[in-house]
This record gives sequence, C-alpha cells and structure tokens, in this order.
Amino acid sequence: MRTRMIAIALSLLATMPMIAQPMSGTSLGAPLATVKLIKTEVVSDKAFKEDVVKLEKTLGKTLSADERKAYLDDVINDLLFYQMCERDGVKVSDGEIDSYIAKLRSQRPAGESDQQFAAYLASQGIPFDDLKDYYRKQVLIQRWLMTARSAEIAAIKPISGEEIASTYELYKSRLVRPDTAKVAFLFYQYRDSSAAERAKGAEVMKGLSARLAKGESFDVLRLTAKDGGYAANQDPVYFERSDVFLTRFGKAFYDTVFALSDGQASAAFESEAGWWIVKRLEYLPQKQLELSDPYRLGQEGTVQDYIGQLLAKQRENDFLQKTFGELFVKLRAQAEIKILGTP
Repeated sequence: MRTRMIAIALSLLATMPMIAQPMSGTSLGAPLATVKLIKTEVVSDKAFKEDVVKLEKTLGKTLSADERKAYLDDVINDLLFYQMCERDGVKVSDGEIDSYIAKLRSQRPAGESDQQFAAYLASQGIPFDDLKDYYRKQVLIQRWLMTARSAEIAAIKPISGEEIASTYELYKSRLVRPDTAKVAFLFYQYRDSSAAERAKGAEVMKGLSARLAKGESFDVLRLTAKDGGYAANQDPVYFERSDVFLTRFGKAFYDTVFALSDGQASAAFESEAGWWIVKRLEYLPQKQLELSDPYRLGQEGTVQDYIGQLLAKQRENDFLQKTFGELFVKLRAQAEIKILGTP
C-alpha cells in the first residue's frame, strides 16, 4: 500500500511545475501577484519573468500569453500547496532532504563531478540548482497523499486482463518487432581525430581480425578486451533494421550487421567513431508480438507487462489530475489571490 502511494506521488512530478519561491516586491521589482491562505506571499514580476526565460530555454520555444498565464496559475498553486502543508502540519526537514540527496549521489558513479551529476539530473528533468526544492516538494506530495487520500488510492481498481487484451488488439498493428540481429562486437574508439590515432585503431583491430582468421575465439578476445586496449560488449546487443539504428550507428555498421550470416564475424571496418569487428550471433526476422513475447529483446518484461504498466500509469495520472484539480479549486476558494500585473 505504501509503495503504491509513493509510486503514484512520483508520477505526479511530471505534471507539476517547479516551485516558485516567495519573493519580495520591493527588492525584486513590482509584485505580479499576491497569495494568502495563511500568510501573504508575493510573486515578483522580475523573478517570474526570469523563471519564464529559463522555462522557455528548457522547452526550446517562446511561451504564448495563455501559456504564461497558465504558468502563473501553476506558481500560485504551488504557493497554496505549501501554505496548506504548513497549516495542516505536513512537514519535511532539511536533514531529510539532505539525506535523500546524499543517498541519490551514493548511487551514482564514484568520483562523479557536480557538472556530471547536474547533466544526469537534467536528463531526468530535474534542475541541479533547484534540487532541494524539487525533492522537498516530492516528499510533501507523498506525505499529503498518504495522509489525506489513502482511502481513495486503495480504492483504485487494478488493471484487468480484459483491459490488457482489448488494448493489445487496439494497438496490435504497432506491436511489431522489426528484423533484428543479435550481435557482439569488438571496438576501438577514437580518443581524438588525429591521423596517428586512426592509424593506431587500424593496427589494433586489423591485428584482432588476423587472430580471428587463425582460429582464436571471438569470446576470448571479447573477455580480454580491457587488457588489449580495446572495448567489447559484455551482453549481446539486439540490433534492429530501422532508421533509428541506422542513424545511431552509421551506414557502415548497419550494412555490415545485416550482410553477415549467423555465427560469422566481420573483417575490421572503420566508422566515424572508430574501428569495429562485429559477430552476428542470431538473426530474428520481423515478428508480430504476442502478449507473452518480450517487449524489448534483452530486457525483462513482456508485452502484457508493458501494456499493464501503461494502463496503470494512465489510471494513476487520471486520479492525480482529478485529486489535485479538486484540491486547488478548494484552496483558491479559501485563499485571497490578487493578480496585479500581466504575466
């Protein structure tokens, strides 16, 4: 039960904006809006516009007048949510947030710099500079849901087999696995674009190709890659006949994979990234996926699991949208809100 509520709370984060801190209209420009549920807080015009610029940069587009107004509504809702938590005794300490972030960092690679950590967070949609505020909001949402909406969460119906089956039939035409080759590879990645580096890569990989031609084991060369100054995949790679894989790996790699026979290793060949030797382990022709098939080759989870998770996420999101929509209508009716400028 607790796990389910936390999962539902986390799914909300994708639909709620980052927190706008209460700001003084005197030090940061004229007030754009004031919000009072239990105390008066000011949304500064200057700070709001600075946040809009950041948001536009993230989205890669300019917000329309309606979108700016909607963003201001989100900022006001955030302030109302925090004031409600303060009023109702829903709390989280700085120590808890620091512990949460420390645990997150401990799960990252050793020696990771702040810049690398920030890049990872950005890939997850989390701004590094607002990390504490982000997780504070996350924990408060979780705690409010677990105290105020636990009965409603428990009443959410699980996804039925009939729902999964009907959804499968609806989207069956999209659930097709393209021609796929299961491959292993040896790889020398260029460290720079110099002629000397290219020559070194050619020497290493052509040497490996000659050793394979004399009967050495591809798997032995793969497992001893680190000692030999080149790289190799640890687990098989499933390479699809699609534009995505063509773009990602390049024409030389793509054409080589599908020209090989099962069990055959290629000669050493060059791409923009470096030198390769590829071995095709197995060819899997295009297939209409059934419910019991793996959704992605090499990954856990069947088509049935994938559809069930999508439907559960949709049901949870519908619950969250309804729950918070009703909450903010209620809080706005209790609060005094003044819009003093144009967002």
